[in-house]
Amino acid sequence: MTPSVLLLRHGETVWNSAGRLQGCGDSPLTARGLAQAGALARAARALGVSRVLASPLGRARATAERVAAAAGCTLAVRDCLAEMDFGTCAGFTLDELRASRPGILEARERDRWHHRWPGGESYADVLARVRAGLAGDAPLLTAGVTAVVAHQSVTRALLVWLGGGTPEDALAGDQPADVILRVEEGRAVWHAQLGSEPEGTPISWRPGIFRRAAARARSTYGAPP
Repeated sequence: MTPSVLLLRHGETVWNSAGRLQGCGDSPLTARGLAQAGALARAARALGVSRVLASPLGRARATAERVAAAAGCTLAVRDCLAEMDFGTCAGFTLDELRASRPGILEARERDRWHHRWPGGESYADVLARVRAGLAGDAPLLTAGVTAVVAHQSVTRALLVWLGGGTPEDALAGDQPADVILRVEEGRAVWHAQLGSEPEGTPISWRPGIFRRAAARARSTYGAPP
């Protein structure tokens, strides 16, 4: 494969399954999440991943450890790859937020990229810290295949930075745990959805991001707003 960066999301967690915003908090992978991490690991081996960068949060590290072990490569933790900080809204479901913090989700919908969670971050903040934090790893798209195991907010930031997309483009996509996004030199973006096919089945790539409408129909767990 040509030099590329693979963007992977951690497997489902207990809080994901309950629809709770995790942010910088953490909860363990569920049985489904462990199976998803295993599928990502098998895909990483098939795709010739030569380096893995991971968020420091437990759910991402648990996934990344399996990916790196299967690929037989190094794992490096980068603090800048942590999930968006949801501030005082962490731990809530969306319904709980609507009931107890009226107006927050409506304000966020008016400008999702720049809206900052109370006491937390915005997507723009995530992009700034990812760029600064990975400066020592740049350029990422020079040789080999690097897998970044992190979170949906980080994926969206990387799609803007490495993929050259707009914030609107990034927010229009979704990333359930069974979807891998690939960014190549020249900023070409591809996506693949892992199925239940036996190991060794070729991965089928499609151009562009994985669209939100399709993700809602097949999502393995909910996405932060």
